[in-house]
Amino acid sequence: MRGRVLRHPAPPAAAQREAETTPLAEIDVSRADRFGADSHWPFFARLRREDPVHYCAESMHGPYWSVTRYADIRQVERDFRRFSSAGNVIIGDVPPEFDAPAFATSDPPIHTIERRAVTPALAPGRLARLESEIRTEIREILDGLPLDEDFNWVERVSIELTTRMVAILFDFPREERQLLPYWAEVLVSAPGPGAMTATWEERARILDEYLDRVLTLWRDRRGDASRDDVIAVLANDPHTSAMREDEKHLLGTVTMIAGANEAARGALSGGVVAFDRFPEEWNRLRANPGLLDNAVAEIVRWQTPITHMRRTATEDIVLRGKQIRAGDRVVMWYCSANRDEEIFPDGDVFRIDRDNARRHAGYGSGVHRCLGRHVAVLELRTLWEEMLRRFSGFAVTAAPQRLASNFSANYSRVMVRLSS
Repeated sequence: MRGRVLRHPAPPAAAQREAETTPLAEIDVSRADRFGADSHWPFFARLRREDPVHYCAESMHGPYWSVTRYADIRQVERDFRRFSSAGNVIIGDVPPEFDAPAFATSDPPIHTIERRAVTPALAPGRLARLESEIRTEIREILDGLPLDEDFNWVERVSIELTTRMVAILFDFPREERQLLPYWAEVLVSAPGPGAMTATWEERARILDEYLDRVLTLWRDRRGDASRDDVIAVLANDPHTSAMREDEKHLLGTVTMIAGANEAARGALSGGVVAFDRFPEEWNRLRANPGLLDNAVAEIVRWQTPITHMRRTATEDIVLRGKQIRAGDRVVMWYCSANRDEEIFPDGDVFRIDRDNARRHAGYGSGVHRCLGRHVAVLELRTLWEEMLRRFSGFAVTAAPQRLASNFSANYSRVMVRLSS
């Protein structure tokens, strides 16, 4: 099979056996530890094969349905009236008193109005004006990397680049640029041992600081039609200018937009992992840089930075012969859709000339299609353009460490050594 190399590990044998021998009704694909161990794939493969719309009665999140095939996920995404985003788009629930509503957790017409308001800050036109600045930032990051010495790509490149991108998109003060992604991560993370915050009260205190800073910028940019950053367009659009009176809504919307860019971290790190496991694809890209745009799409398909999104059924509905009841959680597993054998043959293989790579499910579809997709594409394309110009090759020198998350397919450590 073209593209398969020895450096691409098979799923752990224990996980393969467990996936095949666990009673179907007891399979819980939401377990974060499996994502952290990169051992979740055989469980999704079995569900696609035997039970594409699968009910899990017991999990740490409560009961939920898993939708694992590409076509079924598209059907759910586009039927926003019966599969609603209102309230929550992740599998777990947030206590109501700590919830932060946003346009991503709403349906049309509210979603459409707020999405339209923020679009100018993330649209291709604005990104074209920012491209030179973004390229300069990427060059600065890459020029600061060591040669022939191991370093953590996640910290030195992925986190640094997405942090700078958020600062650019929000026109956030350069000296404070580390704060916005930190605050955003606090907002979307539940407190607990080893988490960003220990308690809900600590989380609330930090978010008060976040809100105060956003409101200051909001007031400063109100009425300034010359600005087109995220905060300015929200502050000056007549449909969203009153959002400052609803503090939770304001924070939720700002964070969703910042978080959409933060999701690119998974793809920025995943590309390095993919090229290392399939080194002939790096050689193919060096020989034919014209494949870069398709390679970017294939990176997103192979990595799938956002693993799932949730909807809530608003009425009883039958999906692929399964009776879903009003109020049920319905989880669309994008990572599984991007391995669907009917759409992507040999989906575990990373292949930069895959003829339908751009059909990937990584950005979603329908009214909730990822608003930050143009930003992600620009980041990835520019990064790999500059990598091609600087380095003949690279190697991942230790097993990558993934986050134990069923939502963000990200890494905490990818040790890399570059060659000039």
